[in-house]
Amino acid sequence: MSPVTRNGKRGQEVHRSLLSDPKVRAWYDERALRSKLSADTYLRQLGGSLSRLNLTPSGIAELAEQDPDALRAALVKYAGELKQQGRLDSYIGKTFDGLRSWLRFRRAEFDSFPKLGSARGVTLEQERVPTPEELQRVLARLSPRGRVAALFMAHSGLRPGVLGGYGALDGLRLGDLPELKLGKQPTLSVTPFVIRVPARLSKTRRMYTTFGSQELASALLGYLDERQSHGERLGSDSPAITVDSFAATHEFQGKRGAGRFLTTKGIVFEIREALSSAKPNGVSWRPYVLRSYCSTRLLIAEGQGKIGRDLREAILGHDGGVAARYNVGKRWGPELLKEARSAYKRCEPFLSTSPTASAADRDFQTRRVMLRIVGYTEEDLSKIDLAAKTDDELIALADARRQSQSSALRQGQRAVAVTEVGPMLEAGWEYVAPLGLDRVILRGSSGVGGFGGKP
Repeated sequence: MSPVTRNGKRGQEVHRSLLSDPKVRAWYDERALRSKLSADTYLRQLGGSLSRLNLTPSGIAELAEQDPDALRAALVKYAGELKQQGRLDSYIGKTFDGLRSWLRFRRAEFDSFPKLGSARGVTLEQERVPTPEELQRVLARLSPRGRVAALFMAHSGLRPGVLGGYGALDGLRLGDLPELKLGKQPTLSVTPFVIRVPARLSKTRRMYTTFGSQELASALLGYLDERQSHGERLGSDSPAITVDSFAATHEFQGKRGAGRFLTTKGIVFEIREALSSAKPNGVSWRPYVLRSYCSTRLLIAEGQGKIGRDLREAILGHDGGVAARYNVGKRWGPELLKEARSAYKRCEPFLSTSPTASAADRDFQTRRVMLRIVGYTEEDLSKIDLAAKTDDELIALADARRQSQSSALRQGQRAVAVTEVGPMLEAGWEYVAPLGLDRVILRGSSGVGGFGGKP
């Protein structure tokens, strides 16, 4: 085989000829068993190295075994040329990964790759996480499909590769949203709604559960309704994000893309443009910053006691270590799912780009007043997580307090106006509990008006 040359071509295309070598094909197929993306990346890196060194795959393996010093000198020259072109050390080091894998496959013992000072994060120095207001401006620049994809990343923490896989062969499906009801008009039975990420799409190769916000629910249902109005028949196997909605305003025409998954690059293409147009001066944003937004906003919520660390890590699809594996690393039962949903709901004001925080605060204050009216004290309320209680649970708490007060009144106690309390306490009555905002319960003793008698 002749050395690899570019002949005016770019990217992976120029390196496909390497697969005509049976040994390269065997190496490639072995890598592809785990990840086709990884196999294609390594093939591209190997081809680039061979092109610059003017060697064949067999030739570089033989050189590594017979004259490792010559190969080392060639690689040092190669690295120096890339540095003169302005490439970062981290980039240069990555280009050796394909060659390193190929030499291991050929059992060529070579460990003399150039030592580089790979400073981490140099390309991200100008990147910071958007604020909710900035994210709102980004969302306003997106199509319905782009908005749904961005919110899946920013509110649910999904990686782009979960929504659309490499080669457009797989991705998140509507069946992975178990609370989504399909029909003439798609609906979600509850929010926050569950998103189950299958193991095949998870970076850790483990299935995990996350949630979708009310804001994402509204965008998703509108997007699905649009797809149905264009003639797409939705089912549990339908992609959550598909080609066709993008077709209306971009390069695709008609419905030939309906029902097809997008590539990972296709998922982030529109998002990248929106981020670029909305970013402040001196700031850089990649599509992945939306997932960073989710992580950061949940971290702030954790600092205010809204969610625990293990649960936050689980929602982001991280491998949280041994403790997390025992606590939240297995399939969630109804009790844990309920708690996780409540925790995520408490975090929604931190994630949302809509003005929900003040509404949530008003709802919280309303709940406090309601329980104060039926007799709960501030001390009682400090022991109750009001934000996590459902309406039915709050009604049950109120009913329980009313029953307790009714029972107490039957046992020689009396409800009186606040203005009457002072004189009655002086007369020997005992304070028991508040009853609403303007009345209290007092207990009479024998010799002080009897039980329930007047003083």
